[in-house]
Amino acid sequence: MLETLLRYFKGNHKIALLALVSASSLILLFFRILTTRHLGFAFLPWNLFLAWIPLFYMKWVWQKELSKPQPVWLLAIHLSIWLLFFPNAPYIITDLLHLKATPDYMIWFDALMIFTFAVSGFLTGLYSIRIVHRLITSRFNQQAAWFFVAGSMFLSGFGVFLGRYGRWNSWDIITQPMSLARGILYSMKDPFAIKHTFTFSFVLMLLYFAFHIFAELNRNESTHKYS
Repeated sequence: MLETLLRYFKGNHKIALLALVSASSLILLFFRILTTRHLGFAFLPWNLFLAWIPLFYMKWVWQKELSKPQPVWLLAIHLSIWLLFFPNAPYIITDLLHLKATPDYMIWFDALMIFTFAVSGFLTGLYSIRIVHRLITSRFNQQAAWFFVAGSMFLSGFGVFLGRYGRWNSWDIITQPMSLARGILYSMKDPFAIKHTFTFSFVLMLLYFAFHIFAELNRNESTHKYS
């Protein structure tokens, strides 16, 4: 098991780096539980696990696409499933809300711990968007890819609001579709939901744009280095 995992990390350096960041956040949580004997933040690993789902899913879809291009309808289903789970990645940043219940002597440690979890979630999310971007570009063009990414960021901003304030989960679209639909319609009329959606989606788009530019520059530098 360990050898298989190490071989996978050896062939997937980016995943290995993200796993290292995630492991660091888990170590911080373990240390907190060990020293305080309190499970107040035990929900963070679950949130981090959900943040990894869209990345692993898109890695799987990308591998299938590389071996054999899939029908457009099937690709649309894959992208819809990815989009359904993607808001779980940036959602962790909203867990900073729980700092208001943290004792003063633990405030900095808890803030850094949650921030580390949030960085892990953001990075896994940005990497999954990067895969989506490359996939759509290869199948269609850059314009279609950017259009989809921008739309995904907007919907994800709304999804984060639904998760944090409406307490909805990704799987509620199957378990409680009608209740979720009513919650979405109600939130669309809420001025706070609109402000939250635009603000969060703007930040997500800005972070992805910076992530994309950095990745492209790094790839170009590597190409020139070995050309």
